Amino acid sequence: MARDKNWQLLLAFLVIGLLIGSALGGFLFSKTEIEYKDKIVYQDKIVEKEVTVPVTVIKEAPRELDKAVITFLIAVEDEEDEAGNDLDLLKGYDFDEVSLNKLYEDHVVQYVGDKTIVEFQVRLKYKEDGESSEKEVYDVVVTYEEGEDSIVEATIV
Repeated sequence: MARDKNWQLLLAFLVIGLLIGSALGGFLFSKTEIEYKDKIVYQDKIVEKEVTVPVTVIKEAPRELDKAVITFLIAVEDEEDEAGNDLDLLKGYDFDEVSLNKLYEDHVVQYVGDKTIVEFQVRLKYKEDGESSEKEVYDVVVTYEEGEDSIVEATIV
């Protein structure tokens, strides 16, 4: 029995000693101060420099392409664009004898300031009743500018 009491006393002193030691150790070593001798001073300076940043906007623009194709076809029918520039693509045919045969998938829409430039390629089909059809491929550039008439340019490929 004496052995059990000694063992219990030893264990009690050990636990109390650990508690007191960790409390004192945490208290004594927690107040460590570090002094920095270097001082960093920041000054507010405004540096003005004019830069040109190119901006590339990649977005789906199917509405711009649709709008440009409609503008192109109206110009073909009227034989001039809204700005009054001649556009003779009917080749002696009536407009109802001309049809849009193919609209090629590749197209470019550029936004430059107030201008929107749509470039695409189209194939027109010319056909009179009882005759074989004739087809022609055109590179088309339609330019819209805010507050201005649209300009349509078409060249044979």
